[in-house]
Amino acid sequence: MADRLNVTELDFDSIKTNLKNFLKQQSEFQDYDFDGSGLSVLLDVLSYNTHYNAYYLNAIANESFLESASLRESVVSHAKRLGYTPRSSRAARARVNITVIANDNLPETLVIPKGYEFLSSSFDGVAYKFVTLDAYTATKVNSQFVFNNVDIYEGELIQYSVQNSYSSNPNQIFEVPDVNVDTSKLSVLVRDTPSSSNYEVYTVAVNALNISSSSKVFYLNETKESTYNIQFGDNVLSKKIPDGSVVIMTYLSTSGSSANKANNFVSTSPIGAYSSLIVNSVSAASGGSDKETVDEIKRAAPLSLLSQNRAVTKNDYIRLIQQNYPALEAVNVWGGEDNEPPIYGKVFVSAKPKLGFELTDTEKDFIKQNILKPISILTVTPEIINVDYNYLKIQTNVFYDKAKTILSESEIKQGIKTNIVNFCNQNLNQFNSYFKYSNLETLIDSFNSSIISNEVELFVGKKFRPDLTTSNSYVLDFGFELNRGSTNDNFYSSPSFIMVDEDGVQRECFFEEIPSSFTGLESVIINNPGYGYTRTPTVNIIGDGTGAKAYADITNGKLESIIVTDPGIGYTTAAIQIINHPDDTTGNLAKATAVLQGRYGKIRIFYFKTDSISGQSTKAILRSRENEGVIGQIDYFLGKITINDFNPIAVSNDFGDLMINIKPKINIIQSKRNKMLVLDSDDPSSITVNTIQIE
Repeated sequence: MADRLNVTELDFDSIKTNLKNFLKQQSEFQDYDFDGSGLSVLLDVLSYNTHYNAYYLNAIANESFLESASLRESVVSHAKRLGYTPRSSRAARARVNITVIANDNLPETLVIPKGYEFLSSSFDGVAYKFVTLDAYTATKVNSQFVFNNVDIYEGELIQYSVQNSYSSNPNQIFEVPDVNVDTSKLSVLVRDTPSSSNYEVYTVAVNALNISSSSKVFYLNETKESTYNIQFGDNVLSKKIPDGSVVIMTYLSTSGSSANKANNFVSTSPIGAYSSLIVNSVSAASGGSDKETVDEIKRAAPLSLLSQNRAVTKNDYIRLIQQNYPALEAVNVWGGEDNEPPIYGKVFVSAKPKLGFELTDTEKDFIKQNILKPISILTVTPEIINVDYNYLKIQTNVFYDKAKTILSESEIKQGIKTNIVNFCNQNLNQFNSYFKYSNLETLIDSFNSSIISNEVELFVGKKFRPDLTTSNSYVLDFGFELNRGSTNDNFYSSPSFIMVDEDGVQRECFFEEIPSSFTGLESVIINNPGYGYTRTPTVNIIGDGTGAKAYADITNGKLESIIVTDPGIGYTTAAIQIINHPDDTTGNLAKATAVLQGRYGKIRIFYFKTDSISGQSTKAILRSRENEGVIGQIDYFLGKITINDFNPIAVSNDFGDLMINIKPKINIIQSKRNKMLVLDSDDPSSITVNTIQIE
């Protein structure tokens, strides 16, 4: 009896081999040559047919699940079962001020109508059309009409009408015939008859719990053709529209993310009868995004099911913001109870846009008013704050054996630099992330077998933009402990800035840290005075040094102060222990913190002075104040740098930004709340690779 046909193989060659072996075992085919042209072709046809069917069935099985589906229509269908509608393209939004200049014989008010058009200056070779989606009214002032903060959106405003028929469209489904529609700007009106002047406004259904049989809502879905359709109710779940009624859809057809950064707008027609117009940009176009991709839908749909369109938890806020404003690269949210200091009754949001580093005031206002407020808990006030960036600078010396590699020195440098950039892209530019010093060293060593070892030196920079007209103070909060400088290689600033010295001479200046020495205890801060102390407690200093001594004073049962009598020597860490007097049984809860000498460093300003005779340059301190040029303080423990009464007259770069760079004390840097660690892509010196050959 012949063996059975093996049907477990799925690839073409194995299927053909199994068929051939099966037929060879049949008595009817014992003398046949299965490698001959005729039978081989027949076996090819059978094998191809079996292979195609296997592939087809496997693809069908994959499309049955959200995680494995690859066709957009399958992913959209699965998302619909989870109550999720994929996001359409979103129009970029800009804000302008408009002044209409006319004569004295004017009406008291003037209206910019909905759909009024503007044209941007050419951006990437394209001038984009922008329109108003609301009407704006201004009152005459001195023969002018001034319209402030007018929001304009990129795209073309289109109106599409279709008549309803129960016989041809019993399910009341109407397609929006544009793949570039921005569904968030879709408005729907329903007239009872084509000739009727009365209409009803229908809005998109958001929460099924709030829908009744009379609710004037429509349901939005994506179609197989990647367009969208709207569907009305059946008088059970929302209101049914009348037979013969006319559905009027007004929507924005947009270019999505392409129009971001468009600016410098001009009007394309008069406003009313007046063509003398001045259009000033308040903010460039931003917030535009393309249609949600298949991978984005797969990630967002399950999260949408969990949050149910309500903002209660931190992740609810993050998901809803990203879904409704996809022009953001990263979003972080934390409650007021987790803020420093705690502020109850608020939720804080920080977001990094995909373009640039900060949200504009227009974007903040849109997110707060249009996204957060409608879904937030009534007693919780959302507040949007800017991302606080820490800029990482990496300098590495790489030791390698040239005999063990075919790569040139420049190829090693470029390869290591590329790996560092990839490492930073994976670990930085996001909230709640960690940067680990040891991981970077391992990455560099593993680039090539010729690398023997490497030395990495890290700096973290903070940017600020000083006022060039008045004296101001600035606080730079790194968010982690900073290294105490004992030499001049711990701290530097860039670029130079111009200040006037005590003689009225303009100097090209820089900041520098005054190297500090630290061995003993400087002071003790009382964190909690405690209560119930009847006798003076003993102050015990625990640390890695020796000889530090202090005593406490009490007033009304509480610690009033702790005085250091001997700073001791050799301390790099110290803790304070409060020990009750043997006769005191009621004193409790007093706590204090040791402040080591060197917790606070000083910052001063210097410049290079050229000797008129020798021509040599020497460093000089800018002594424009009584404190020997000292202009700021470094709190190494809290990671804060304060610059006081700073009044430069110029900064040596196009943006007017100054950066202060300092070494972190810790080897693991964590980004919390609105802090974000990034690699400055605009700074070519952010990564420096030096190679050293070992013989």
